[in-house]
Amino acid sequence: MGALEEFLRKHPVFTLGELKEALGGGRSVKTLYNLLQHHKRAGHIVQVDGVYCVVPPSLQGESFVPDRFLVASKLRSDAVLSHHTALEFWGLANQIFATTYYTSARYRRPLTYQGIRYVCLLLPKSLKGKPFLSTVLSEKDGVPLRVATKERALVECLDRPDLCGGFEEVVRCLSSFPYVDEGELWAYLEARGKVVLFAKVGWVLETFKEQLFISDELLSKLRRCIPSSPVAIDRSFRRRKRFVCSWNIVVPISWKTSLEGGC
Repeated sequence: MGALEEFLRKHPVFTLGELKEALGGGRSVKTLYNLLQHHKRAGHIVQVDGVYCVVPPSLQGESFVPDRFLVASKLRSDAVLSHHTALEFWGLANQIFATTYYTSARYRRPLTYQGIRYVCLLLPKSLKGKPFLSTVLSEKDGVPLRVATKERALVECLDRPDLCGGFEEVVRCLSSFPYVDEGELWAYLEARGKVVLFAKVGWVLETFKEQLFISDELLSKLRRCIPSSPVAIDRSFRRRKRFVCSWNIVVPISWKTSLEGGC
């Protein structure tokens, strides 16, 4: 077995840069690229933008959909599976989406392959210098990939429920949590430093207090960081809203109904 074939056997998903690092030696990037194109034409690999995916021998000649988690993890060198996608990876999502989200410090245009859309979300400015805060270096099919913790993913989803199937889906996901690591949650919230997020998270976790064993200490810490004046957490929402006095936020009534029925 040649060096390239051995590499393909051990690396189901990779980039040209990774191939160059492993097998470069005296070979130029152009030579390696041409070798990959040969295997691509032979049906041994498929290419998703700059990511190469090995087609299992049993599926060669048939329709092959690469693992979306692995593909997303290779689209940027600092990619972190985030938002709803992270909850899907951890088995905590209520639904499986056709869109796969990953976060990076450098934007990349969205792309679609085999019906799966890959969307890059820019790392929040407050996390500059610590992009991997509240992440886990996990593994899938022998390939390392970085994933947001369930606590970070929860905060991301509450920050942008529009990227997560709506607030009701976020509540359903939270219903699947076995527990919440309060230290992990607080560290990420503190790094984000977004006042309304403290209120959103506190409001939601207070409702799930008994189910997820949320401590009074955490709720008190969150309450000390809420906005000093009422804030509408979804200003684009034009229908009926309700003021939640204890957290100084104005929420859509539909959100309140979803939360009360989801815990």
